[in-house]
Order: sequence, then C-alpha cells, then structure tokens
Amino acid sequence: MKYNCKIINIVDDEVTVRIGDVYITGFVNCGTIKEIGQEATVEILLYDDLEITQCDEKKVSIERKKQSFAYSIFGTLDIAKGILKSVINFEIDEEELYNYGYLDGKQVQVDVLRIDLDFE
Repeated sequence: MKYNCKIINIVDDEVTVRIGDVYITGFVNCGTIKEIGQEATVEILLYDDLEITQCDEKKVSIERKKQSFAYSIFGTLDIAKGILKSVINFEIDEEELYNYGYLDGKQVQVDVLRIDLDFE
C-alpha cells in the first residue's frame, strides 16, 4: 500500500518513517535520495514468507522485534481484498493467503521477516 510519510531517520539501507502516529523502520533495496525531515510517498511491502496465526485478543498494533527489520503486525484479515487491517493497512499477496481462508474476518498476528520501503 502507498502512504504519505515523513522520513525520520536514514542509516544506509535502513529508513525510519512516520505515517500518522505509526513509526516503521524498513529496508530500502536501492537506497534513497530522500532526506531526513522530508515528506514522501512510500509503498510498504511485507517481505518473504509470512507466518499468520489467529489471535484471541482484540489487538491492533505494529511491533518491531528488537532492532531488526522483523515485525509482528496485529489486526483483522480481509482475504477478499488481500489486506491486513491494522493501525495502517498492509497488502498481502494472494499466494500468501491461499491456506488462510478460515481466518477471513478474524483477529490475526502476522509475523514478517522484513518490511520493505519503496519511495516514489
């Protein structure tokens, strides 16, 4: 999904952005010509195999795992639209959702190895 963001920090290929009240530190494949403090449009991509599990508590958050690119994202899964509805929405490839139809409309936890940021 694409969002307007403010660039908070840049360290090599690691960029921290703020989207509303949400801070995400992600990986930028090709580097960035953006500068700290600048506003930009960013596409957020969930990278690699996702682990999706049902979550009993009504939790909507994005939690970074230590100082890595890995995150646990909590929200509601919308299989038809291919979206995880969380603090911000995340698109999930149809291939990744193939085995998770039974979780449609349910509260889930999605563990992702990395969030990629692609700036326009």
